[in-house]
Amino acid sequence: MPQLVKGMYSFVAQRSSDLFGLVYGQTRRGPTKMTHNSGWYNKAGEKLGYGDLSAEDFQRIQDGLEETELFIILSESDAHWNFVSKRMIKGFFPKKETFEDAPGIEYVAARALYIIGKGQLYRVRYFDEPQSALCHGWCHGLQFKVIRKNEVLDLISALPP
Repeated sequence: MPQLVKGMYSFVAQRSSDLFGLVYGQTRRGPTKMTHNSGWYNKAGEKLGYGDLSAEDFQRIQDGLEETELFIILSESDAHWNFVSKRMIKGFFPKKETFEDAPGIEYVAARALYIIGKGQLYRVRYFDEPQSALCHGWCHGLQFKVIRKNEVLDLISALPP
């Protein structure tokens, strides 16, 4: 039975899961903050939840994952703002055709910033990203393997469903 299920940290779920000590919309402060309002996805491209992540969160997730699971992290823009209209209508943002809660494997693979697997942390390097922006090897006390954007889909596809 998979641990990482669609919407497990959602507002609708009323924070029903506390797996890895994460909660919907969480904020982190301090020197080990790694992401801001990031979207969290499973390897099926389904949204788990969103919020800030710290180095300590990364470590807890890595330690608690099953061998065949991946915890995929997207930016706030790719996890939320890409799904809403650019103009506000009557106080809400209408959704585009692609759904925020399950955009799919290809969408998630093309936009992943970090991927957490059992025993391995990955940092995705984009071709237009300056070398100085990357965590090379170690970052906030965590060791990352830097992979290219075009390797992400292969990494996800290599695991059984």
